[in-house]
Amino acid sequence: MQDFFRRQVEFEDRAALVATKGCKKVVKDLHYEACIQAVITYNAVFLGTKVTKADARKITLTKEQYLEVNIVEH
Repeated sequence: MQDFFRRQVEFEDRAALVATKGCKKVVKDLHYEACIQAVITYNAVFLGTKVTKADARKITLTKEQYLEVNIVEH
């Protein structure tokens, strides 16, 4: 990819800003998706119920519940 797309020297600062902004968004998205997956896993393992992703978005677990899911997955 670097053979075709190279940043020009005068745009290095802007390229770094764009990359930083993109990385911050990806990290936020990863955290959001991990929370949803934790809800789905908690309900499946501990409650024995199936939860859709849409329903999982409306459910919030306690800190202890998130930690239980973390222990189960490892």
